[in-house]
Amino acid sequence: MRALPRALTTLCGIAILASLIHAQETAPAPHPVVPRLVNFSGKAADEQGKVLSGVVGATFAIYKAQTGGSPLWLEMQNVTAAKGNYTAQLGATKPEGLPLDVFASGDARWLGVSVNGGAEQPRVLLMSVPYALKAADAQTLGGLPASAFVLAPLPASGVAASNNGAVASPLSSPPPPATSNVTTSGGTVNAIPLFTTASNVQNSILTQTGTTAVNVAGKLNLPAVGAATATAGKNSRPESFVTSVFNSKTGTAVPQSFQLQAEPASNNTAGATGTLNLLFGQGTAAPAETGLKIAGNGRITFATGQTFPGTGSGTVQSVGITAPASDFTVTGSPITASGTLALAWTVPPDSNNTPGAIAKRDSSGRISVGSISASNSTGSVYPVYAVDTSNNNTNMAAIYGTSNEGVGVYGQGASFGLRGSSPSYGVWGVGTNQAGVYATSTYGDGVLASGGLTGVEANGTSYGVYATSASVGVYSYGAVGVSGASSSTSGIAVSGVNDSGGIGVYGEATNGGYAADFSGSAVVFGDLAVHGNLSKSGGSFKIDHPLDPANKYLYHSFVESPDMMNIYNGNTTLDAEGEAVVQLPDWFEALNREFRYTLTAIGAPGPNLYIADKVNHHQFRIAGGHPGMEVSWQVTGIRQDAWANAHRIPVEVEKPQEERGTYLNPELYGARPEQSLNAKLNGRAHQQAQRTLKQAPSVPLDRGGPVVPHLEPNR
Repeated sequence: MRALPRALTTLCGIAILASLIHAQETAPAPHPVVPRLVNFSGKAADEQGKVLSGVVGATFAIYKAQTGGSPLWLEMQNVTAAKGNYTAQLGATKPEGLPLDVFASGDARWLGVSVNGGAEQPRVLLMSVPYALKAADAQTLGGLPASAFVLAPLPASGVAASNNGAVASPLSSPPPPATSNVTTSGGTVNAIPLFTTASNVQNSILTQTGTTAVNVAGKLNLPAVGAATATAGKNSRPESFVTSVFNSKTGTAVPQSFQLQAEPASNNTAGATGTLNLLFGQGTAAPAETGLKIAGNGRITFATGQTFPGTGSGTVQSVGITAPASDFTVTGSPITASGTLALAWTVPPDSNNTPGAIAKRDSSGRISVGSISASNSTGSVYPVYAVDTSNNNTNMAAIYGTSNEGVGVYGQGASFGLRGSSPSYGVWGVGTNQAGVYATSTYGDGVLASGGLTGVEANGTSYGVYATSASVGVYSYGAVGVSGASSSTSGIAVSGVNDSGGIGVYGEATNGGYAADFSGSAVVFGDLAVHGNLSKSGGSFKIDHPLDPANKYLYHSFVESPDMMNIYNGNTTLDAEGEAVVQLPDWFEALNREFRYTLTAIGAPGPNLYIADKVNHHQFRIAGGHPGMEVSWQVTGIRQDAWANAHRIPVEVEKPQEERGTYLNPELYGARPEQSLNAKLNGRAHQQAQRTLKQAPSVPLDRGGPVVPHLEPNR
């Protein structure tokens, strides 16, 4: 934007001042004749500098500084621009026009303009013409018209003379003039004066510090705006606090107004009282209730959505404690105001096998008991919870059990049948005639085990691990998630069964290993979900033969590709122009890239068929055919989703050093069986198991445990 040229500005100023002088000499009216409007010419352009034409919205703001600060005055107008040029009258939308007090101080003023809600253009310094508005005061004295200073009438016996010497009519007696003798008493520097009488000025309780602070030496009263009636109470006058924040979206400074005011409560009742309320408003909006208020008794009502630490209503009325009477004597509970809670042992804890004593660990963290029987009927998560945190791979399992006749480890629970964690083995069970590990759970996991070497190690002549659960049969993670061995030709090393829609077997590897590794045949009845790469030597589907399902199987091999390729195909019929648009899913380009096309005419040759428009906006166009021709099409794409981009499958890789010299299928290359990768991995795990087994503690047999029925393997 640009201001008026200095010469034109000066000329306008002279003209306005001349009109003011003439008005004072000739016009009898006491009211100002100066129009409170100022012409301004500017140029309208968008944020890219392109000039605008036609009607545009302009916001005019007057500031006390070239940059920063809040506007002293603000106005929005619609102006008509011709090749960017427009003229506006500042103050035209306001009934009072431009306010005189904006220019009354005589300080510099800057005009900022924004067009169509865009960023404010560089501010321009207003020259002398707008300050001619101050000349409106020339018709007043201290803001009052001349009529306010006409001499009072003379006594009745006197006469008044006109300005040409003629005798006027008699006048009535005037009232005595007000005294002009104002005195001061005890004035103090920086004290704001107070009229204590009509003619005496003294210090008030207000003082001023510099130019930025007014100090109140007493109470600041904000009385009610009126007296309450039975119909309505009256608020106090509010105390306002205003801050200014810059809004990056609108590019302007926006005031944020907070108010505190006392308000009536329960008006026209026997319990009438009041509250101190917080109000808030943004920009030009009037402050409104926030919901935060303090009652006369000090209780605070919070705004909707206010949260506090903890749960419940947030009102603490008492604190209490309870404990089993067989273990503790409790005194002082509950506390409603102040007091002391005390616990006294009924039977002191003991680390030895002492009847009735609470088990207490000795200096090595051990306890000695004849047997442990744990049941859950009060909602606790784990009746028995075992964790080995020694970080020593030669340590034994967190849970270890062995039996010459029954189950090595048995667990039953609503959440987990068994749970163990150890740097070596999470759960280790050996059963001679039954399962090495037997676990059952009503709602949670049958077995949850974490081990640095193996999550679950189990040997059994029937089942290595047998777990039933409503959630997960076996959940295990370690160097080897689950290791199961069966010495029976009809046995099953690991069996996972879920008949309620959950997961039979779940495996997870998060550090570059394998969630499951099958050597030989693996049978999965149900859906198999793999959240990761599925690496295999070959793949096929196997179904009952459609023509002889009772006696034959039918196999088909998977389609393989060095790329992470997706294949899409279909048939379409060409229109009267010999063309067709094939619509693809709306996620097509998000999932795929590097598209390749194949077209085949059906029923007749189509030598001129071609892709007229490649895939764009999830569709492509076929052309060059005959009207009504049927065309079979195929489009392939390479996956480009986030998971695929992060897990590209390498086509050729070097074997890790520890796997060199081994084969996935040594028999196909004339190598020895012990050169298989599986044999090497199992041998390493077996050697570690033997080392830890030699250090396993002697576990006494507990013949008084639960009776477990003999388990027959599923065949």
